[in-house]
Order: sequence, then structure tokens, then C-alpha cells
Amino acid sequence: MIPAPSKKNVFKEVLMLIAIVCLFATSAMAQSDDTSHEEHRAAFRVCLAELGIEKPAQGERPQAPDEETREKIDACMKDKGFEAPPHRGGGPRGGGEGRRPPRNESSGVQ
Repeated sequence: MIPAPSKKNVFKEVLMLIAIVCLFATSAMAQSDDTSHEEHRAAFRVCLAELGIEKPAQGERPQAPDEETREKIDACMKDKGFEAPPHRGGGPRGGGEGRRPPRNESSGVQ
């Protein structure tokens, strides 16, 4: 006669099965994100080439594009199926959420 499995053993087996499924699901999701990220980068490079924007020379920092160029890049990316990310920060597009309050002489550590 085969003994019936205890509730404790069944619980352990179910828990292990859930852990394995989560592990594989997370791995599959990470791979799909990598693919879409690479597609996004490739589309971005194509847009820069189409707009005649060159990469900075080795060792030079890239300059942020002006508003008109940024809008052209966003439009090109949208044509390729990628939406522009929401912009943050203190620039003209950001609405100021990222700005620091102005310093005054009475604030700070003395």
C-alpha cells in the first residue's frame, strides 16, 4: 500500500513548483525587455542618421539637442512605433518638477 502524501509535503511541492514557474517567467520577461530595448536603440540610431545628427568624437560629451531637434527625434521615433518618454527636470519640457528651490543665505548648515 502506498502511503498518502502529507499536507506538509504537498505544500512544499506546490511551493517549489510556484518558485520554478516564477523563475522562468521572470527570465522570459527580461529577455523580451532586452529585445525591445535593442530595437529602440536601433531605431534611435536610424533617426539620428536620417536627421544628420553625428555622434560626438571619442572622449567628448554629447550635447543635449535643442527643442526643435528633440521634437524631430520624437516624431521620427513615433513614426517607427516608439513613443517619447515623459520628460522631467527643470528644462523647458519638464514643467519644473526636478528643480531645486533657490538657495538663500539663511538655509543650509552653518
